[in-house]
Amino acid sequence: MSSTDSAPDAGSPSKSVFARLAVPHSFNPDMGPAEALLAVVGTLVRIFGACILFALWGGFSAWAWSAIGSHFWRMAAAAPLVLVFPAALAAFMMTVTAVGRRIGPGR
Repeated sequence: MSSTDSAPDAGSPSKSVFARLAVPHSFNPDMGPAEALLAVVGTLVRIFGACILFALWGGFSAWAWSAIGSHFWRMAAAAPLVLVFPAALAAFMMTVTAVGRRIGPGR
């Protein structure tokens, strides 16, 4: 068994030297400057957008919690306030991904 049997794409002349290295599947070493810029901007939008969403969600949840007078309704509202946030965060992440794919140079 030769060394090329374990890595069939290692001798492919169409790939760059960096593409032949073992890198995570989400990183494309052959991307151009526009694709790299879009990837960086998408990452920053995800980071800062998620932070803003978390801050606003927490603030409005605290406001809603304090506006409810009854202890029973506070407990009833706690689960939706906590459980809807991951759905909102997932929707935000999918939206950023969809917009990035739509305006990306590799459409």
